[in-house]
Amino acid sequence: MPVNPMQRRARNSFLIGFLVALVIMALVVLALLYQIKSIKEAKEQIEKRQMKVLVAADNLESGEKVTMESFITSTVQTTVPSDQIVSDDDFLFYDAEGNPVTKYNDDGSERQKEVIIKVSVPAGTIVTKDMIEEVDNPTTDDQRIVEYNMILLPSQLKNGDYIDIRYSIPTGEDYIVISKKKVEATTETGIWLKMSEDEILTLGNAIVEAYTMTGSKIYASKYAEPGMQQAAEPTYPVSSKVLSLIDANPNIVEDAKKALVDRYYANDFAQAGQRNEHIEPALDAERANMPSAVESGNQEENSKVQAAREEYVSALEGTEDIGVQ
Repeated sequence: MPVNPMQRRARNSFLIGFLVALVIMALVVLALLYQIKSIKEAKEQIEKRQMKVLVAADNLESGEKVTMESFITSTVQTTVPSDQIVSDDDFLFYDAEGNPVTKYNDDGSERQKEVIIKVSVPAGTIVTKDMIEEVDNPTTDDQRIVEYNMILLPSQLKNGDYIDIRYSIPTGEDYIVISKKKVEATTETGIWLKMSEDEILTLGNAIVEAYTMTGSKIYASKYAEPGMQQAAEPTYPVSSKVLSLIDANPNIVEDAKKALVDRYYANDFAQAGQRNEHIEPALDAERANMPSAVESGNQEENSKVQAAREEYVSALEGTEDIGVQ
């Protein structure tokens, strides 16, 4: 039966349309399959980067002592190599061959490795091995917690900060008496520090001179990043009488005695000369009624710092950052 040209044209158009639809559907299916494959590969890559690691349990401040209790286990996505992330191995002692060893205190108790974090990190942050370091001055038998109430404190000083104790005399010289001490506790006017016997005597020497010399002051300066910054080298030369007392004191370890003597007589600071050229003449001038202009200026400065500190302490009342815990 002959086919009507109109019917033939309609049939051909239908077939062409059907074929075009099939091609489009095939392209769509291929595109979807490609997209699914890409998503699957991306998911696999993400899963490869996910691992269980230790992260900070709470906010950690620079210079803060950390233990395994400072971290929690969390599954995170990271490209940091696993061998660079903090683990319990970082809190063990090792011998020269790299084998774990146990160390003991003088009283026979097991000694814990003291580790601090070098930079401040927020809670939930992965902590890597280069962000921590071992404390190289563990607690010794002659250390005591000592309270001081005559040191001029920074207005924004809180528990856990690290400070230098400095001594300034009215002729302009400024000396570091005690370096990089952790603030164990602080109030508006008081401060508690862990001090060794030689440090107690050295600071005591400076305090007596500050009381004697008009215009002098003992003050604290705070470290900006204690975990990253090395301790400053003390530059204050104790008097020969105190040096003799330190040398004869059986409670002071021999290393500390030698360090003080070497620093006083023969090191780069030439502390014996510093004392004879600057501190002793200033003390002599005080005995000859040195003018009190510098003292008036210090009193005004002290009042301003104290007022600012009272305001700061008031804002921290009720928190662990202030007061005796």
